[in-house]
Amino acid sequence: MINDVEQMFKYCEISEDGQQCFFKDSIENQKIMLAAFKHNPFMAKYIYIPILALEFVFNTENHKRIYHYLNHENLLPIVKSKCFYVGNQQEMNDSLEGKYSWSLSSDLLDEKENSPQIKELFEEVKRRQPFDSYIWSFTLDENNMALQNYGDIAVVMNPQKTFESLASKYTNPEFKDMSTGNAFIFPLHVIYNRKTQIEYLSNTLDIWVNSIKIGNYGDYQDASLAMYLYSLVFKHPKYHQEEEIRYIINKIPDANRNGYDVKIGGKRKLEAPFLPTLCNEIIVNHRADKEENENIYTVQTKVKDILDIYDFNNTVVRKTDLEY
Repeated sequence: MINDVEQMFKYCEISEDGQQCFFKDSIENQKIMLAAFKHNPFMAKYIYIPILALEFVFNTENHKRIYHYLNHENLLPIVKSKCFYVGNQQEMNDSLEGKYSWSLSSDLLDEKENSPQIKELFEEVKRRQPFDSYIWSFTLDENNMALQNYGDIAVVMNPQKTFESLASKYTNPEFKDMSTGNAFIFPLHVIYNRKTQIEYLSNTLDIWVNSIKIGNYGDYQDASLAMYLYSLVFKHPKYHQEEEIRYIINKIPDANRNGYDVKIGGKRKLEAPFLPTLCNEIIVNHRADKEENENIYTVQTKVKDILDIYDFNNTVVRKTDLEY
C-alpha cells in the first residue's frame, strides 16, 4: 500500500498539506482514493474530486493564524451578531469571480472542437450550478499590501477552529443524511499559476469531450463537476499578490436553487459563526490614516471599544508592524 500511496502523491503532485490530510482520513476513504488512482491515474488526477481536493487543500491544522481584511466600520454588525456574512460566489466584488476559469476553458475548447453540439453542452454545464457556493476569503500574510485595499483592519482567526465551526453548523457528522441546507466545506489554496490552470482545464476538457463521444455519462458528470471546482479556485494571475486561501461552502440548494441563510442589501449570505474563541486578534493597518477624520490610533481605539462591548474581551487589537 505504501508504494501505491507514494505513486499517487508523485503522479498527482499532492502537496505536503494534501499528504497529511490523506493520512488523517479514514482507512476506508484512503482505500477508495487509491482504488480510483490505480484504476486510472490520469482520470484520478484531473476529475476525481476527493483527489483534486487533496491537490489544492489548505491544511487548517498546520497553521495558527489566518487573516481577513475589511473596513473597521463593517466590524460592528459582525461582533454584535456574532456571525460573519459570507458572500455568494455569484455576488462577489471581483467581476471575474466564477467566470475566469470558464472563459479560459471556452478558449481551450475552441482549439480542440468545433462541434455545435459539444459547444452547446459546454454552455449548459457552465450554467449549471450543482451547489449554491459561498466563499470566505483569507490570507496567511498579516501585512498583505494588496488586500489592504479591502479595508483598514485584518481580523485574525484560528484556521482549524474556523473550519470546525463551519462544519458543525453546516455539515452532518460523517456526511450522513446530507440534505437541503447542509454544505460540503473545502479549505483550499487559490491557484493563480496560468500554466497549472491550463494543464488542469485542458486535460479535464479532453476527458469531458471524450466522454461525450463514447457516451460515458459517469466521466461526463465527474469532469463537469471538476470544471465547477476549478471555477471556485482558479483566479486570474494578476491577483496573485492576494495569496488567497478560501473556505468554499458548497450548500445543497433548495428547489429554487438557493442555500442562503439571509439576504443583506439584496445579496445572499451565510451566517458563519464569529465567536470570541475564533478571533485571536485584530490588526489595524495604515489604510486607517486615509479615512476622513480617522487615523490608525483612533481606529484602534474604536475597534477595541466595540470588542469590549460585545464580550470579545480577550481579542487583542494592535497596530500593524508596517511603517506605512
